[in-house]
Amino acid sequence: MTPLPRRLLRAAHRAASLTSVRLALFAVLALVACWRPLTVAGGLNDFRDAHLLNAYEDAGSRTLTRYGQLPLWNPWSCGGQYALGSPQTRVAAPTLLLSAALGPRRAEPVALWAFLVLGMEGFFRYARRRVGSAVGALAAAPLFGLAGFTALSWSIGWLNFAGFLLLPWLMLGARRAAEGRVSGAVLVAGIFAFLLGFGGTYPVPMGALFVALESGRTLYRLRGPARLRALWALGATALFTLGACAFRLWPLVETMRSSPRVMAGTPGHSLETLAKMLLQLPARSGHSDPGNFYLVPVALALVPVAVALCRRRALYPTVLATLCVWMAAGYSVKPSLFAGLRLLPIFGTLRYPERFLVPAGLFIAELAALGLAALLVRSLRAPRHASRWWLSAVVVCGVMMAGWGVQAHAFRNLTRWAPMVAEPPPTPPESEQPFAQARGNRWAQGYFLALNRGSIACGEAWPVPMSERLRGDLPQEEYLEDASAGTARRVEWTPNRVAVDVAASRPTVLLVNQNWHPGWKSSVGEVVSRDGLLAVRVPEGAHQVVLSFLPRSGLGGALVSVLAWAGLAFVARRPRAREQRLGATALMVASVPVLVWAALLLAWQEPVARAEPRGPDGVRMLVASLPPEARPFGARFDVPVELVAAEVPAAPDAEGIVPVVLYWRVTGPVPRSAGIFVHIPGPDGKRKGADHAVVGGTFFFRDAPRDVLLRDAFAVSTKDWEAGEWKLLVGLWHAGGDGSRIGAFGTDGKPLHEARVEVGSFTVPPKTQSSGQP
Repeated sequence: MTPLPRRLLRAAHRAASLTSVRLALFAVLALVACWRPLTVAGGLNDFRDAHLLNAYEDAGSRTLTRYGQLPLWNPWSCGGQYALGSPQTRVAAPTLLLSAALGPRRAEPVALWAFLVLGMEGFFRYARRRVGSAVGALAAAPLFGLAGFTALSWSIGWLNFAGFLLLPWLMLGARRAAEGRVSGAVLVAGIFAFLLGFGGTYPVPMGALFVALESGRTLYRLRGPARLRALWALGATALFTLGACAFRLWPLVETMRSSPRVMAGTPGHSLETLAKMLLQLPARSGHSDPGNFYLVPVALALVPVAVALCRRRALYPTVLATLCVWMAAGYSVKPSLFAGLRLLPIFGTLRYPERFLVPAGLFIAELAALGLAALLVRSLRAPRHASRWWLSAVVVCGVMMAGWGVQAHAFRNLTRWAPMVAEPPPTPPESEQPFAQARGNRWAQGYFLALNRGSIACGEAWPVPMSERLRGDLPQEEYLEDASAGTARRVEWTPNRVAVDVAASRPTVLLVNQNWHPGWKSSVGEVVSRDGLLAVRVPEGAHQVVLSFLPRSGLGGALVSVLAWAGLAFVARRPRAREQRLGATALMVASVPVLVWAALLLAWQEPVARAEPRGPDGVRMLVASLPPEARPFGARFDVPVELVAAEVPAAPDAEGIVPVVLYWRVTGPVPRSAGIFVHIPGPDGKRKGADHAVVGGTFFFRDAPRDVLLRDAFAVSTKDWEAGEWKLLVGLWHAGGDGSRIGAFGTDGKPLHEARVEVGSFTVPPKTQSSGQP
């Protein structure tokens, strides 16, 4: 190679190695990509999910700035809910301080910009050690950092999914931790704690999966004493991470155990659809348009170059990228890797397999960086063809830099999908009035906080424990259950503290128009639940009843997290060689917060706020007896499940809807894969279906209560169906497994034909022409 190309390559390497130069470049690229979010900062995103999730952040910042309290309880949503225990809230992350300083709507695009810069820098640091070239890592960093899904997430209010951009930092931390470096444990513990606090319902479990894979890869490459030291280090890192996350993990586990979030169905995508998601340039508008995971095609073009020139280094990212695409295909491929993953704890809450395209993009970008690095190395090591390799490397560098612009353009297109309120004022005007509950609207909650009104219409994806006695029309929010027993007058109201003057002529009960939670404590009397409503038993006399929200999991979790960080600081300051700090001693120190956590669980007992399980029609799932209109069957299956009865109307209603109710009883352990198939053959020989894996939208058979009647309600729309009689045939099958049917038996013990029960039939009437038609 001539001296000039060598000098240019060295200059590029030096520039890429300078943190200040990289950050300046990444900051400019991020600014270009999220220019529209920054220009509409402060506006109201009118998308339904944005209303719900942005309202959570607004509630947290109001609690902090207006009342000087930590956002533990959110009275403005769902009749009052535990803010730390709600999986999608971001109020436990440091970004809340940014929201408090700028306002939640102005802070969002600033946080988005910061995530983009962090994502690109994290990829550079992760990939540089992988590919051995600062130039290659730098060129590929924007391809991952400006991933299209991050833009889509901002557009529909899911900013918590920007946490995917921290995945390279997690993997970098896992590698450092395996080397015994305290900085690795700090990275892993700190990022997981941040992601949990930021509402990372997908980034956290998926990040844990890839951290485990990265740790396993590191251990595989070590031998003898080095592997043992790495095991000590990774064990200590795991315990430190568990303790550091306790402030948020404990409330989440408490919530999920009392009100499990059930995600069912068999989602899947063809390889063609996945290719469109990755490679099709997204349009400027349209939420169903492909391209929402857009990755510049040049990245894929460099994959065969990396594989051909660097086989050993390319093996791991190639395998991981393939596994991610396999996972993203969901149930559309057999065997389904995603179906297997959902059988594991925590991963059963994942519903959208296509989100595995984000880590797939990370490994594809790594392969692109590796391909460019290989070209640069060949230009230095092949003197006979140096100019040819050098020219190829220059061309590829130019194409990848052009790809930055294309990636930023795609990112901007996706940010235009946000339906921002354009009419002045762009945000609801504030109204200073005492807090009260309102009937609300689950998809317009962005307007309620400005009015200081709580919404008792709940749009959450998990069953929030809500009282049936919540009301949106009360003259006052705190009142006596027996009005003749005295008076109650509000003295002070804040989200975590309510003071009420009570004058009682006899012992009575003070009711507060919010949901009960065991974290509420009272200065007078005893806090109780009145059908899920917050209440206090008050003795006779004049008292000032002060209700304070002091949740066991929030306070105890915070103590455990403080101990974990104190332990990390102690390990970091020990006067020993850096690579030896995460050893057996560190493992013992890391065990202390976890043991304290276990002691708190045993010593500090609390009742549980459970949601009343209800079906999609709002009726309770657990019933004491069959209604008169139910037709009994008593069919049994090869698993301990009985189809007791069913309700099927004779004809659709005026809207063409057929409401169906099945009554099930579970008497023993059932495989997680067991689901319900509903076949509906008609007069034209065609067959419709209403298969579902979850009983009443609430329980898998495996998790359902035993020896009680379970009301499984669903509806079938007969719009455009052929007139005539349609039958309903019901049975069980392995919906999450191999798809085989589960044997069924009648009351006489004989096997049923095709393992299914005919539970009824209905008749679709002939279509009538409207009066305006000839």
